[in-house]
Amino acid sequence: MRGSATSDSEPRARLLLSAREEFLAHGFERASLRRICGKAGVTTGAVYFFFQGKEDLFVHLVKGTAERLTQLGRDLALAELETPDIGPSCDMQLMAFLYRHREEALLLLEKAQGTCFAGFSQAFFAQVRHAFALFFQRYGAGDVDPELPRLLAEMRIQGILELLRGDYTMDRILELTRLTGIYADGGFRALAADLQRQQKNG
Repeated sequence: MRGSATSDSEPRARLLLSAREEFLAHGFERASLRRICGKAGVTTGAVYFFFQGKEDLFVHLVKGTAERLTQLGRDLALAELETPDIGPSCDMQLMAFLYRHREEALLLLEKAQGTCFAGFSQAFFAQVRHAFALFFQRYGAGDVDPELPRLLAEMRIQGILELLRGDYTMDRILELTRLTGIYADGGFRALAADLQRQQKNG
């Protein structure tokens, strides 16, 4: 017979906390259910009282963040496409969300191999790459080498990961995002203009 809601919630919360630490340290595939349970102070069998297994633990940690991050990425890309001048502001909104959910974001982008979220990082990458391709079209330079949006998306995501891995405060991460966003926005406009000229002259 199950105990009270309070007594049930305590080991469950400890399991989730321990699992978060284990997955961040080792990734899902190398994470040990035994170590998770040992740190949480419960038996391995207790996991199956609350969860279906190791992957279910991972899913409970990241699912909500994955859904909100995907939607936010779409919303910000559309907003920036309609009003290009808000690009740096959109970057800051994205990084503010990622900072508030830093550990979950790192799990999704770097530690999810072997789970149903294994493709999340590639989907996120594709979303960013698609946004760059749309921006080129918006600036009248849609006929570009497909490697260019790919490389720009790769640079963007690596920059995001660098900030998430670092030991930054929210204020510091937003200021760095603001400055790099201004730099990237100006660079993108210059690049699009150059490509437009090349296409007209070609």
